[in-house]
Amino acid sequence: MAAALPSLSPLWRNSLRIWLATTLTIGILFWSGRDQVLGVALIMAVLCVNENDLTPARSTGQLVAAALIGILTAIVMHEISTSWVMLGKALLITGVLVRSLGLLKGLSYGYLSCWAVELMHRGNQFNWAMIFNLAFAAVVGILMAQIATWALWPRRPLQQLPALEAWIANQLEAQILAMQQWLDSGGEPPAALRSQDLLPSIQLLQQLRDQNQGLPMPAHTQHRLSRWAQAGSIWRQVLRQWLLLEPLLRQLDTPLPAGSPQPLLRNALASLAGSLKTQPTAAPAPILSSPARDWLEEAGRLVAPQPLLLAIGQQCHVLEQLLRSRALLRAGLAQLAASQG
Repeated sequence: MAAALPSLSPLWRNSLRIWLATTLTIGILFWSGRDQVLGVALIMAVLCVNENDLTPARSTGQLVAAALIGILTAIVMHEISTSWVMLGKALLITGVLVRSLGLLKGLSYGYLSCWAVELMHRGNQFNWAMIFNLAFAAVVGILMAQIATWALWPRRPLQQLPALEAWIANQLEAQILAMQQWLDSGGEPPAALRSQDLLPSIQLLQQLRDQNQGLPMPAHTQHRLSRWAQAGSIWRQVLRQWLLLEPLLRQLDTPLPAGSPQPLLRNALASLAGSLKTQPTAAPAPILSSPARDWLEEAGRLVAPQPLLLAIGQQCHVLEQLLRSRALLRAGLAQLAASQG
């Protein structure tokens, strides 16, 4: 079963993680007789499920410490006053304490714990038993979230990124091939590529570096994170350029005439699709660099406006350069993985 779990979609994986974390949390809270603070534990269990962390033990410690600081700060300020103004001061003090102690990964959980305590127990008096129960609930929720993640899916986020990057390339390649087919055969144009379909995956390439920035880790791991973040930046630019090119292609009359033995536009799109198929160990495809005169002649062959073909040619050239950079970066990443593997 463990071998089959990584093939699940992210939605199902996270749903199962949350189900396991909340089930364990509910069971422990009811078994210990502290179901009155179940809400705090469930909030922590749901929010702390996360598989993209290179230092899980350190992060868990920061989450627990920040949550406890938020709880204790809220309790102390609650004893002084129960006004909403005092809640704002409690949140401010929590933030100062968490930041000064270097518990940045737990900052949001410190705020959440402080707010939850004040909201759930407004007007009630705290005692040491209640303080312990709240702290127990927060710790159990965080730990159960980590156990649910560790038990079912080994935390190897760097090993997931090559497949994620390849999936992005496959999506763009399929869109280019669909546009090629439409230009050749006419008919109903394919659905336009939507940025929201690819952008979340592109952001994941940069997420690991951003989440672990400033944390101590081996130099080779930092280097790989930096290179994957570069890949994410390149893909952002590729996506932006394709979203500019695709509306230009849709302005052409289809099907395109097939009289020329070397149609420039068809070759340009084929070159883009071929660049996406380049393996990390293979030589990158050559950059397409056709002068403006060739694109003006192509406009005459296609009976299309010259400014439109010049704009298409410029976008194809920029895309080819970006995809060449992507191929070189993938080759470098493959060498890094081989040297460390």
